[in-house]
Amino acid sequence: MIGLLPFMAPIYAVLIVLGMYFGIKVYVGKRRQLIENDLGKGICMDCGSKIIHEKCPKCDYS
Repeated sequence: MIGLLPFMAPIYAVLIVLGMYFGIKVYVGKRRQLIENDLGKGICMDCGSKIIHEKCPKCDYS
């Protein structure tokens, strides 16, 4: 915000910075949720695939 003050009115600088702050918060939250949905319960330590119903679909055959 301090870098924008010499170029524009303070209220516009504050609005731009607040928009960027909340935009980044929303982006990071959605990205974190997407990663958590992709991982599910976790990943298998042997093959790296997603664990479904507490079993690895590639390593646990039974």
